[in-house]
Amino acid sequence: MPTTQTPRWKATYPEHWVRETEEDSVLLYDPDDGIGTLEISCFCKDDGPATQDELRDLAADTLQAGARQMETRMGDKQGLLLFFTEEGVAWKEWYLAAGHCVFFVTYDCPEELEGVEDDELAEIITSLRLED
Repeated sequence: MPTTQTPRWKATYPEHWVRETEEDSVLLYDPDDGIGTLEISCFCKDDGPATQDELRDLAADTLQAGARQMETRMGDKQGLLLFFTEEGVAWKEWYLAAGHCVFFVTYDCPEELEGVEDDELAEIITSLRLED
């Protein structure tokens, strides 16, 4: 499997997916048969591990707008998964604590195709690792 890597983190992704680098994030998607786009960002702090309260603060606007939420664990990362739809687009947002860093991961796809790429998403997000 190919690996995407930044100075802070790395992850593996399926062979047929492509990677695009944005200013502060990485986009991953299947250009031929893909349904949606996964975007990964990572933010680190200097004062100790990321907490569940901090994750809830980061997710506050989306939660106040009516997103459904659940607690999640993806490999060695734990946090929140939010779900919502907007104008025919299904969104998922992960706020995952990894030591002193937070992975903010979003995925969007047409509402009627929600869930089709869930196995690939889980594989990618579970593979996220901080660089030493």
